Amino acid sequence: MIHMSKAEIQCNPVKQREEWLRRLAEEYEKLDAAMPVKNILPEEAGPAWVQNLEREVADILFPVANLKEPQSRSPKQMGAILGHQCASGVWMMEWFAAEAQNPKKIDGIKPSAEKIKEGEKIVKGLSEDWYEGLCNLAKLALSSCVDQSYEDMKTFLLAYATAFAQKPHSFGVGNIGHSAFPIYVFMLMHWRIVERLNSVRELHEMLVKVFGASQVGELKRIEKICQRIGLHYRKPGRPKKLQ
Repeated sequence: MIHMSKAEIQCNPVKQREEWLRRLAEEYEKLDAAMPVKNILPEEAGPAWVQNLEREVADILFPVANLKEPQSRSPKQMGAILGHQCASGVWMMEWFAAEAQNPKKIDGIKPSAEKIKEGEKIVKGLSEDWYEGLCNLAKLALSSCVDQSYEDMKTFLLAYATAFAQKPHSFGVGNIGHSAFPIYVFMLMHWRIVERLNSVRELHEMLVKVFGASQVGELKRIEKICQRIGLHYRKPGRPKKLQ
């Protein structure tokens, strides 16, 4: 591999852009290590429908970045990803503050001291490690974009601002994206169970038990979701005739 000096990179606009985006991408990936909450995305590559569902979730979380379409790293994509992530970070911190002022009981039961301690540890990790790292990355991204060309800087800032402006206006996972988002997350987290079901009807019945009929909707809605992500169940065939 040929390594270019800093002076050589600065004299080459294309290399300068690539180096800038590479650095931002590397710093962004480091945030995963500081995240105390388990990633909802599967750690291993699942069937094609799971990968399609991952892209659907990514498109909901980062709509301005247009991650469903294969593309090379660009100022617009990076600006949008960081803008959405920063908006989510601010929303999360606001939600923590609201919960601290008005803690809610789950099913009327006060959480145990162990659960409270575990929750406090997660909140501390998110606010002091992950969120602080995200703020530092935002400062780096916004300050370093002024060293890029006018077009790259404009594209980056417009994408960042457009994405950052899409912070949810109220709390709760149901307020992210559209009403199907919690269903997508559930199917991703439990994709092996979903894979073992025999039909879309069984999937619909399971989702109704988890979320309720009003949120899940009719069977036809789940059928359309399965068609969109390529999740197909074998249709029961006729029993073989005895010889």
